[in-house]
Amino acid sequence: LDVRWGLLPEQARGMLAEAGVPHTVVAKGGAILAALAKAFIESDATLAEINPLALTPDGQVMAADAKILIDDNALYRQKEFAAWAEPEEANPLEYRAKEEGLTYVKLDGDVGIIGNGAGLVMTTLDMVARAGGKPANFLDIGGGAKAEVMKKALLFVASDPQVRGIVVNIFGGITRGEEVAKGIILAQSELPVGMPIVARLSGTGEAEGRALLADAGLTWGTDMRDASQKIVAAIKEREQA
Repeated sequence: LDVRWGLLPEQARGMLAEAGVPHTVVAKGGAILAALAKAFIESDATLAEINPLALTPDGQVMAADAKILIDDNALYRQKEFAAWAEPEEANPLEYRAKEEGLTYVKLDGDVGIIGNGAGLVMTTLDMVARAGGKPANFLDIGGGAKAEVMKKALLFVASDPQVRGIVVNIFGGITRGEEVAKGIILAQSELPVGMPIVARLSGTGEAEGRALLADAGLTWGTDMRDASQKIVAAIKEREQA
């Protein structure tokens, strides 16, 4: 399927003919399939399905049932579909994250995860799992995040009642380590009492950020594995206290 042209009517008719559909309804069925493909592309769908596509005794072709799923990331340009959204049916944390401009996915564990860059966050999820923990979320603060963004992300993750501790994994490029550290420090007075936070800072501003964390009495990891192991151990220690 070439997204520039969609499914052309002659292509749709050819598919139906090859599938053994009676030639008397190939034209009607082809028109339906071509329209379905057009709807899929124009609505930024991840799924557009007619199932079943029924052939009635009098030779009519009818959609007996249909389903379409719209990509959430495209709702900003799919205004009509966005207006139909029912937030109460979605995960309330994910809905609130979207409202606050955070890239967040709720999971079912108790270790909060914050990082910059989807790949790094996904790797952190894996490292926490290898350390014996269970990730509670995916949160990507993106590039160039300042202290206030870091603070906002921490407080958001901590608002999940399932979260028992949070690991922050940042590779500094345009995101500076000292800005991340400042955000973590700013959030301390508003976080749940005793909630452990472990940060791993690498790259731009790494030394400055670690120094700020150390001065504030906060824990940091030498690398991703160390940070993951420390947060899992801190959560277990707190639960056993």
